[in-house]
Amino acid sequence: MTEILEQAFDTLKAGNPEERAEAVTLLGEHAYAPAVPYLAQLVREADPGTRYLAAQALSKIGDEAESAVPDLLVALRFDDMFLRMAITAALINIGHPSVPGLVKALFDDNKAVRRASAKALGKIGSDRAIPPLEVACKDSDAAVRRFANEAIERIQTSVS
Repeated sequence: MTEILEQAFDTLKAGNPEERAEAVTLLGEHAYAPAVPYLAQLVREADPGTRYLAAQALSKIGDEAESAVPDLLVALRFDDMFLRMAITAALINIGHPSVPGLVKALFDDNKAVRRASAKALGKIGSDRAIPPLEVACKDSDAAVRRFANEAIERIQTSVS
């Protein structure tokens, strides 16, 4: 299996787009952490379909994908709701290292980014996020307010 993963990793770095998509999927399924920098670059620079696959792969790698958090936070602002969902899942699965960036994203100009951030913070469950979520409970967007309230309730329930 190691040989297959190494071959997929080589394809990820230099393969054509179709082969690269298969490699991204395989590396994600096996949580191949050495691919994280390349997957993060794909999230930032590739075509929309490959960005989505790379975000899914990072999500499966989980907390070992911590170094991808800055790229994921940039991509959270891309105007593609499916990509945003995959990125949000990746940030949730990476967990606590995502919290500072998600707190900042809670005050983004884009309401979809604020919504995704509030949802992610609630699922990660860091009590450090409660004060900024309380501020987000006064957001101009009703969905942001709802997600922020739900996040606070979820965090408080998990802490107690």
